[in-house]
Amino acid sequence: MREAVKGFKAVAEKQPSAQPRVSSNQPVASNADRLFGMQLQDLTTELTDAFGLVRGRGVLVSAVEPGSPAAEIAIERGLVIYRVGRHDVNSVRSIENLLTRVESGMTVAFTVGIARSDGARQMQTVSLTAR
Repeated sequence: MREAVKGFKAVAEKQPSAQPRVSSNQPVASNADRLFGMQLQDLTTELTDAFGLVRGRGVLVSAVEPGSPAAEIAIERGLVIYRVGRHDVNSVRSIENLLTRVESGMTVAFTVGIARSDGARQMQTVSLTAR
């Protein structure tokens, strides 16, 4: 899985990072970033095709804050989140909607890894505790 992640990172680094939206000159942190220290971005067709990933599934982890709950369990840039709890995800918006009721101290299960269109799967479910 490490080699797949290294290759995925190389292409992901060339993609524009998802930027937090700014309202009234104050940045709005996403729920994923605020609670778990992960910045996310939608998977583009280019990224999906370049790595032979299953289309329409998952959200790219574009950055992980050092010392955050995500970093503590070794989630790293280049991995893909496929499920949050029992829910499949395919956009940052879907993850953000699922995390709206999460509060500090709550534990959330994330299924992360790489799922290729040829059927190869390297995924695991991990639990993160919101900060």
